[in-house]
Amino acid sequence: MPYISSIIQRLLLHMTLKRNFSILTVVLFFTACTSSPFTELNSRDNFQLEEGTTFKIQLNKDSLPVEMDPILIENLGDAAKNYLEGVGHKFSNDSSISIDVSVTTKDKIRYDDFRFYGYPMYRSYLYEPDRINSIPEFFLRISVMDNEVEKTLWTGLTKWRKGSSYAPTDMQSAEMLVENLLVNL
Repeated sequence: MPYISSIIQRLLLHMTLKRNFSILTVVLFFTACTSSPFTELNSRDNFQLEEGTTFKIQLNKDSLPVEMDPILIENLGDAAKNYLEGVGHKFSNDSSISIDVSVTTKDKIRYDDFRFYGYPMYRSYLYEPDRINSIPEFFLRISVMDNEVEKTLWTGLTKWRKGSSYAPTDMQSAEMLVENLLVNL
């Protein structure tokens, strides 16, 4: 009898570990599939763009950082125009409502002093004791401005890093990034 009970305990332990691993795998899969890019939104008096509003697009091509591709901001402007026209707004160059699309970059400084590594393992004389890395982050801000009263009515901000799955490398990914912001308008 003790032999059979030990076998049952071993089998139950194995099945419990397998079940926990399966649950963890499913949770991680759904978490990875439902992630969304960083987004910050702000509006004046809960502003909503009314149906059929005319708008114009303004790009910050003059103050674009050297690291940014000018074609990228043109794609983002076209994506904003296509999205807004697709939801029922009208494009006009002489409109009082302007959609400002601006892109900028900022370096995020990461300091690596090896404190999280165990000493003397992973510590090598080939590495400097305190390395500083800079990681470029790119920011997209879309703002809705009323040019008659010179006020910003709505603004949205998102960011990405080079090589990120949210980076607007082509027109389709630019449309997805802009739609993620403008769906809240």
